[in-house]
Amino acid sequence: MDTVSAALGAVRMVCTDLDGTLLNRAGTVGPATRAALTEAELKGLPVAYVTGRPLRDALGAARDHGFRGLVVCSNGAVTVEAATGQVLDRRGFDAGEVAALLRRMRERVPGVVLGVDCVRGLYLEPGFAELVPDCWPHEAVPDAVLPVSSDDPPVKVLAVHATLPAARLDEALVRPGDGVEATRSTPYFLEISPRGVDKGTSLRRLAGHYGVPLAATAAVGDMPNDLPMLRVAGLAAAVANAHPEVLAVAGLVLPDNEREGVARLISGICAALPAPAARPAP
Repeated sequence: MDTVSAALGAVRMVCTDLDGTLLNRAGTVGPATRAALTEAELKGLPVAYVTGRPLRDALGAARDHGFRGLVVCSNGAVTVEAATGQVLDRRGFDAGEVAALLRRMRERVPGVVLGVDCVRGLYLEPGFAELVPDCWPHEAVPDAVLPVSSDDPPVKVLAVHATLPAARLDEALVRPGDGVEATRSTPYFLEISPRGVDKGTSLRRLAGHYGVPLAATAAVGDMPNDLPMLRVAGLAAAVANAHPEVLAVAGLVLPDNEREGVARLISGICAALPAPAARPAP
């Protein structure tokens, strides 16, 4: 058995990013992916969808494509059941802390446009959507501080600037003492979460939920916000269209998302799993 086959044979749970990874450029899944996900369900292989998308958008995509199991939204902040929409876990900011954080960011970088991602909705300041292609559905607010409340505090802060790409905005906007982690899933805007809230911690929690050792997990992604889960997973995979930072840590490079690389990963894992036990005759 070659090295790749041996690695696939050890996997008992898969975590996959959505945009740029499982989904193609049209935002859909192809026939090979649908078949692989069906096979995974029949074989009892948990597949979790771990995305930077806000809750409503991620849950809508999961239901549109018939995904089952768990969906982790907002880079690890919210875990929800795809079938029922029930929120199982929420990890975010304290309402008072995030209001102060937003004020500091505005002082540090004049012209920054901010937003807050909450369980109940996504709220973006004027101009945000114009600077971000394919922006998520949201409610426009004059100031991102306004929707912040103790009833539904943000799980993620978003920031964009007319002249600073996300990587440079990170350097100017976030300081070590802020107690946050900044990442990006596109070149355009910055995604800021409380320290310790990322896709890596989500993979750990998912492994515990399914009773799977970390060494028996696989993760696949394409952008820097996927790096924490790739570094934690037993098998780190990237699609061929991934960001160079992601390709650098991947132990396995799959065909790109247009060629349904994740389907090949899941099918390869399923092929190594034992057949499900036959049900007894009634």
